[in-house]
Amino acid sequence: MTTSRNSDQSSNWPVIALAVAAGVIAAMQVGKVPPTLPLISEELGLSRVMAGLVASLFFAVPALSAIAMGTTADRFGERRLLFLGLALLALGSLIGGLVAGSGVLLATRAVEGLGYTFVVVTAPKIIAANARPNSIPLALGIWSCFMPTGMALAMVLSPFMMDAIGWQGVWLISAAVVIVFAGILALTLRKSRQRSKQRPAAAEAPALFDWSGARRMLARPGPWLFALCFTLYTIQWFAIMAWLPTFLIESQGRGLTAASLLAALVVFANVFGNLAAGWMMHRGAPRWALIATAFTVMATTGALVFSGGVVGAEAKIPLAIAFSALGGLLPASCIAGAVIHAPSPAQTSMANGFVIQGSTIGSLLGPPVLGALSAGFGNWENFWWVMLIGPVIGLGVVARLRMAENRLITAT
Repeated sequence: MTTSRNSDQSSNWPVIALAVAAGVIAAMQVGKVPPTLPLISEELGLSRVMAGLVASLFFAVPALSAIAMGTTADRFGERRLLFLGLALLALGSLIGGLVAGSGVLLATRAVEGLGYTFVVVTAPKIIAANARPNSIPLALGIWSCFMPTGMALAMVLSPFMMDAIGWQGVWLISAAVVIVFAGILALTLRKSRQRSKQRPAAAEAPALFDWSGARRMLARPGPWLFALCFTLYTIQWFAIMAWLPTFLIESQGRGLTAASLLAALVVFANVFGNLAAGWMMHRGAPRWALIATAFTVMATTGALVFSGGVVGAEAKIPLAIAFSALGGLLPASCIAGAVIHAPSPAQTSMANGFVIQGSTIGSLLGPPVLGALSAGFGNWENFWWVMLIGPVIGLGVVARLRMAENRLITAT
């Protein structure tokens, strides 16, 4: 799937689109949970913390091993691991849909999470390898939309499917979608390889693993700082997105379908921030400034969403949209930044592994922590101050990141 690319060649946008589509398919396995969570909790008798784990355990494997997975992709080839990831996504969703039970559901979510990891650490390398150097920030900005796009799509479709086939049916349909996409991807790549046989620049075999480059990557502060920023972002963003339908049902008395559609709108707003960040980076905007803007807005709007009497109920959705949209400046900035800080293209997947591991640590912790807070405080609106903690720490990290970015500019 990866092809050699010289600076005078045009970007291979069809291949880039396929890689982005793989990420969207993977993110749909995240988005199918929030609308189904109230029904799953009722049928399986789950506590609020256990229900949060159904949403977040998906991220257990990438939270522990995304950097290692990225290293594996750099060594063994991203196309193989991409298809392995799709196979695991389909397998986990299929078993979860066939066998009801909280233990099985949690185990299959972990299997899906392993597949998700392979997809999201390999796709950015494919994208970077098929984009012109000056188009990489824009291409990765588009890639960074995969999560809100896939989540929103699943959150829109799931409530309507549940009426007819229940939450397990949603799982089975999800498995079928992954399988069909993998088949289309395989056929498309086969045709692409046949067409590229005439082009001597095409290359598929992975290079020998660069251990020296990997050590230099680990010694650089930039990827670690981007990963920490992503952790602080996702622990807040994903927690709110996972619980937003439940929050709207319990605090505003909305029906499941209406709550799910409003939550999907909030999730999808994140796409615009990601695209805006990609465009602004393409125009030369500093990554650290975009990340600082995201943290500042998230602190303000997040606290207001969970404040009791400061704003009315009618303002909660617009505030949540602003939280998600302007918070979207951060993912694209972190993903592009980590790749730029890689010592060489051979460490692209490893660099992406840093930000993926950071993002999934936050996604793993966020939903159960927010669920525990709502259970402990007795409602959703007594812990607004918690929404300030992550962004304030994040602004401190950004100050350190700015120095690392300036050193990189000076060195190059």
